[in-house]
This record gives sequence, C-alpha cells and structure tokens, in this order.
Amino acid sequence: MQKLQQRIDWIATAISSILLGIMMIILVYNVIMRFAIVGGGVQWYMESSQYLNIWAMFIVGISLCATSDHLRITIIEEMQTGWLKTANKIVVELLTVIFYIFLAYGTFLLASKSRQQIATMPTLKMAYVYWLLPITSVLSAISTIISLIAELTSKDKGGA
Repeated sequence: MQKLQQRIDWIATAISSILLGIMMIILVYNVIMRFAIVGGGVQWYMESSQYLNIWAMFIVGISLCATSDHLRITIIEEMQTGWLKTANKIVVELLTVIFYIFLAYGTFLLASKSRQQIATMPTLKMAYVYWLLPITSVLSAISTIISLIAELTSKDKGGA
C-alpha cells in the first residue's frame, strides 16, 4: 500500500510540476513579447495561467490526501491512544471522503451545465476548466481511503 501511496505522490507531483512549468513558460513568453513588440504577447495569458495554477493545486491535493500530508490540527488525535485513536482516525477520514464525494457531485453539476466560452480563449469552454474539479475530488477521496488503509495496516505505527 505504501508503494501505491508513493506512486500516487510521484505522479500527482509530476503532473502538477508540468502544469506549473507550462504556466511559467506562458508568463515569461508574454513578458518578453511585451518588451520586444509593443502590444505583443498573447491575450489569454492571464486566464490560462490562473487555470493552470488551480489545476496544479487540485492535482497535488490528490498526493496530499494519499500521503496524509495535508494541513490538519492533530491535538485531539495526539491525546488519544489505542482503539480510540484508531476510531478517531477512521471517523476523520470517512468525513473527508464524504466531503470529497459531495464536492465531486457539486462540481460535476457545475461542469455539466457550463456552456459559456472563455472571453480571451475562444476555443475553450468553461466546462473544460471545471471538469477537472469532480475528477480530482473523486481521486482525492480514493487517495484518502488508500491513506487510511495504509495507516491502519502499517506495522510501524501499530495500526493507529
């Protein structure tokens, strides 16, 4: 299970890094073209960089769920021991999965109803931007379950 966690972490981080690299290339190209040619550059640089940044963050969120490295407050978890700690971990992870399922459903509805064009990117519809949200929500829910299973079956931590 830990190999699966590492694989998810590596893939999500790689995809996220590629998206951020593309974003930086677009921004640097636009800056250079504006100095080289007055009024040069691409009109859609701002929207594309925003979408690439958001996509990269949602994709790396899958990795954070798989490795359980996301920001959290653990004071209650650290005060508990034994089966109570395990039960708390299960409840928290199940609530996280339920959150991601609801997020996937809501963003699925949003993506399926979005038909408007993006102003400066005429060939791209907002639905294409929004479809990543339900996909990453479902993958984050699956990654959370993988993280829970890995932690419960881990021999290093005693299953809690």
